[in-house]
Amino acid sequence: MKIFKRIYEGIMIILVMITIVTLWTEQAYNTFINRFIWFVFFIDFVVRLWKAEERWTFLKKNPFLVIAVIPLDQFFQMARIVRIIYLFRIKTITKYYIQPFVQKLTYQSKLYIFGGLFGVLALQSLILWWIEENITSLWMSFSLVFQHLLFFGHRAIEVHASATLWMFVVTSVIGVILHGLALQWLFSQAEPIYNKVKNTFES
Repeated sequence: MKIFKRIYEGIMIILVMITIVTLWTEQAYNTFINRFIWFVFFIDFVVRLWKAEERWTFLKKNPFLVIAVIPLDQFFQMARIVRIIYLFRIKTITKYYIQPFVQKLTYQSKLYIFGGLFGVLALQSLILWWIEENITSLWMSFSLVFQHLLFFGHRAIEVHASATLWMFVVTSVIGVILHGLALQWLFSQAEPIYNKVKNTFES
């Protein structure tokens, strides 16, 4: 059952990656893809809510997920606003499915993952510098990779090679993972301080 769950969550992350691709391409079927994937996530959300022992607690723990599954993009015609909604939805949903993996990692495992991910990003930078004519220097390549890492879904350059597009998609997903790790670290550091302050006021 656990293996099936991991495969299912992996498929959901792949769907997110497909959605990211539509942000950088202009195809007639992009709207259909986005709506279909939103529908899959919506059904998943409804099932999880229905199976939750305490539904109100589930909603309070996942407020951004609730907002993400609402089809707000249907109420706006401006492409910029729709894009922001897409980015918010993608980032929120990705974090939701990646977080269970992140929470099980030990501190040492996280250090190894950080090192491995930055190694992958360095390799991506070298490959992009080699295959993209628009990238004129290795420093520019590093800069573009880290822009996609930090600013999720950011379109910093017109790409020509399909391999470049997929590398930027992977970089965006890595960015979400790193954001999740960073937030988890911040919360773990802030929790003892919060408890200490709370106990001080209660005593």
